Amino acid sequence: MIDFSIWQDPETGDPLSFNRARRGFENPRTGRLYPADSRGILHFCGAEDAVGPDAASTRFYDRFAPFYEGGQKLYYSLYGGERKARNDYLQYLHIRPGDRVLEVSVGTGANIRCLPPEADYYGIDLSAGQLEQCFLQKRRRRLPLHLCQANAEALPFRDESFDAVFHVGGINLFSDREAAIREMVRVARPSAPLLIADETERVARRYQRLPFFGTPFRGREEIVPPVDLLPPNITDVALADVRRGSLYCLTFCKAL
Repeated sequence: MIDFSIWQDPETGDPLSFNRARRGFENPRTGRLYPADSRGILHFCGAEDAVGPDAASTRFYDRFAPFYEGGQKLYYSLYGGERKARNDYLQYLHIRPGDRVLEVSVGTGANIRCLPPEADYYGIDLSAGQLEQCFLQKRRRRLPLHLCQANAEALPFRDESFDAVFHVGGINLFSDREAAIREMVRVARPSAPLLIADETERVARRYQRLPFFGTPFRGREEIVPPVDLLPPNITDVALADVRRGSLYCLTFCKAL
């Protein structure tokens, strides 16, 4: 069940209250409404709000969304199957029953399907296309997942709202990676585990040569795991290579 107490205005930081009559979360001070659509997906921004690399990657994922699931299954077949391949990094989260967990850039919800069903999951994404596919998977598989369209660099959640926070496969293309990481840490509770994983430079160079699929990887800066962008209020930093160096996996905890 959705927790009505954890939401905040991503622009002002004001706490939000749910307005049933207007069907959305409202800022009592300004009157601004962040609506929920007929599927229950909350909207804190739209594709038109994305700029720079965020805009380019959002356009790509909107177009690719209907084919994403099939492409992922084919790709992960090279690594022993999807569940095994995803567990290569998800194992570091140590999700417990009853945990409230946030996935930043939830995509089609494929990671959530590989995590314990006894937790309560929240997923944000900029791509409306990916959220549509995620909603279909949520309905089909009855996932304990609450969805919203939001920007990772300005999360619509109050401080210390989540028992675990993670992001996989997108931060390399964010417009402001440091802001996104800062936001992930902000909404995590003290001692909460956080995980950031994405393609390595070696894999990105391979991708950028592909037609269509290589579009987001062209014209980018060289990929380096964002260890130097971590804020000071974290502990237990570890960096690992996953799947023969195809992914970096950065894990850490929020300090007490």
